[in-house]
Amino acid sequence: MGRASEPDMGVSAVARPEPLVAPHAAAPARRGGPAATLTLVPRSGLAPGPVRVRAAGPADRAAYESWVGGHPAGNILQSWVWGDLRSGQRWRAVRLVGEDAAGRIRAAASVLCRDLPVGGRILYLPRGPVLDYTDTPALDAMAAALSRLGHRESAVLCKIDPPVSPPDLAVLRALRRRGFVAGHRRGRFGGLQPRLNVIVPLEGGAEAVLGRCHSKTRYNIRLAGRRGVTVRRGGRADLAGFHRLLMETCARDGFGERTLPYFLQVWDALAPGGHIELHVAAEGGQDLAAAILFLYGDKATYAYGASSGERRDLMAPYAVQWSMLQRACEARCRTYDMTGVPARLREGENGYGLYRFKRGFWPEPTEFLGEMDLPVQPALYRLWRIAEPAYWGGQVLARRAARPLRRHAAPD
Repeated sequence: MGRASEPDMGVSAVARPEPLVAPHAAAPARRGGPAATLTLVPRSGLAPGPVRVRAAGPADRAAYESWVGGHPAGNILQSWVWGDLRSGQRWRAVRLVGEDAAGRIRAAASVLCRDLPVGGRILYLPRGPVLDYTDTPALDAMAAALSRLGHRESAVLCKIDPPVSPPDLAVLRALRRRGFVAGHRRGRFGGLQPRLNVIVPLEGGAEAVLGRCHSKTRYNIRLAGRRGVTVRRGGRADLAGFHRLLMETCARDGFGERTLPYFLQVWDALAPGGHIELHVAAEGGQDLAAAILFLYGDKATYAYGASSGERRDLMAPYAVQWSMLQRACEARCRTYDMTGVPARLREGENGYGLYRFKRGFWPEPTEFLGEMDLPVQPALYRLWRIAEPAYWGGQVLARRAARPLRRHAAPD
């Protein structure tokens, strides 16, 4: 992927870590036959016809959430409620819906707008827009609408993150024909959202999922129960304890941090709709591990996790994951997204332990197409390409530098 001067990159655009289903013994057979590839480019079968994209208002909220939540490529990052959350964090959300002549929704987008320090704005669609990328009228209409919105907002660029997996050269070329170019690859994860997620299919229910786990993972799940580890669903009042565990985890493993006010904002935005849960593992009255679960449509997402450095022999993180997997099955979710892993990772590197932990649940690697930019002001966009790595890096450094001084301030 990339500009005209860059070579095309197809399905092998991301170099994966070591295989997710090796070096185990042969994978257990899945009930109901072999697993299908998790393809997020749905073939809608809709007859060709014009699509009109318009701004969505409060009256459209229920229809928008129902359509995005039910779409194979829908994601909580494109939900209406997530846009509301981010609107309290220095972004502003604009929602778009594309409808055909019969009034059926064929495309949707939650567009996050943010001012840039040098003037102008960036428009960003995390895991969006949501549509069938083989639906040419819908893609044409959405691309044109994003261009119009960019000009109206005096934006420098519109950055999309197509929920297309596996990467599809036909989709890539279709986006290029509509003016999109490959965005910068950032860090080990390849973008603002990871290019490579690991996703556990939930067909067959919780016991079938457990049967597909690596034998050592099954052993650790059962060991936690035998050693008295119990898991409860926490509430807002438990977020402070979760955050203490998270800070310990970040200091120990070198992960990026989030403030407690950030998690309180996330909870307040998502809890009323039942989109967030906190699972806490404890033994003898001591909290040992905790994780946040997102539920949206037919998808569950392991969003954040933390664990204590004490009593690691009790395998509390495994108990938390098993609790969330059971909950995802209970909620009739189709998949359980364990989120991103680095595109390139070797044993012994920072993050390898977390990757190995995820691998034990036998997830399927899911590679996305990657971020694409629509330059709205080409001259300023060329400057942005030079400055972008420093801009995003500066955002991270500023948060880290300010954190001790504003532990209870609103998050960025």
